[in-house]
Amino acid sequence: MNTQEQTIEAVKNTIREFLKGGDTNDPALLEKVLHADYQNVQDGFFGDTGIFTFSKAEYKHLVETKRFGGSPRTVDFASVEVFGNLATAKVYLESAVLRFTSYIVVVQEGGRWLIRNNFPSIVPKAA
Repeated sequence: MNTQEQTIEAVKNTIREFLKGGDTNDPALLEKVLHADYQNVQDGFFGDTGIFTFSKAEYKHLVETKRFGGSPRTVDFASVEVFGNLATAKVYLESAVLRFTSYIVVVQEGGRWLIRNNFPSIVPKAA
């Protein structure tokens, strides 16, 4: 594997850990991979319309209280691009009842890749 492939794999591993933290309602795991200035920005929130922005602390609380997460999801990386210490990924996720398309921004700081932003589009699966 060349350096670019290794970097892409490191970014993917950070994203996988982020997703696992949500899927298993594990705020300690999220703490390891979320940037201090993490933001989750999404259109809609459990039936409410509009744009909703959650800080790192708010997001971790939603996961810890099981308002978010708790259902295993499959993951398909549509794309991962790296630009120095910045990476973007388009990821398709699917749980038993929801489908997600997420655009995730990952930054490298102190030799570690951290999730900086998540922009998910979430829709229920057809019955």
